[in-house]
Amino acid sequence: MKLRPATAFRVLAIVAVAGLYYWLSHVVTAADRPSTAGALLALGPYMAVALAMAWRARRRTLALTAWLLVALLLASQRALLADNFAWIYLIQHAGTFTLLAIGFGRTLGDGAVPMISGFAERVHGSLPPALAHYTRGATVAWTAFFAAMATTSLGLFLLAPIGWWSAFANLLTPGLIGAMFLAEFVVRQRLPQEYRTGLIASIRAVAAPRVKPAEACDMAPANLTAR
Repeated sequence: MKLRPATAFRVLAIVAVAGLYYWLSHVVTAADRPSTAGALLALGPYMAVALAMAWRARRRTLALTAWLLVALLLASQRALLADNFAWIYLIQHAGTFTLLAIGFGRTLGDGAVPMISGFAERVHGSLPPALAHYTRGATVAWTAFFAAMATTSLGLFLLAPIGWWSAFANLLTPGLIGAMFLAEFVVRQRLPQEYRTGLIASIRAVAAPRVKPAEACDMAPANLTAR
């Protein structure tokens, strides 16, 4: 698939901004000293997302008021946050991978649908045995990856120099995630062509709203009429 120039520019801009963010985060964290800039970098993106969500909330005034109160509380504790901003990064990094490991891992129990199998069902419908086996194995692999990332993050933070942890969390993590996607892509090439769903198609399928059977029945006559 060929990217349009505008799309390619947006992708490059996002990659550049993300790269700059992670590099600056590494610089202030590896310095291992109190930093207001470090606290702002750690909290800024999440507060920005929260502000956007509050602005779009149904009860906008209430949501914006709550956001403002949180912002004022954080500002009142700026000295504490500047002294301990690395812990914010740890909670974000190790916490995110821990939640992902739990989220993927809990779908591997008896009677549960493995996470990636569920994604594939959104694209292909009922899965043939070979694809079901692959998607379960992929779910196991991602669960192990997320667990290893969380464990390594916590271990480095507690036992190694902070610069080591920062290099792992801020510089190596994006590359490791990319390598994991690449490894899965290589393994996926062993599947029949019709089952080699790419990442973008999978994300679109997951993001698409589910249509309940009753709703589908209600929509069918309209669709037929439209034809």
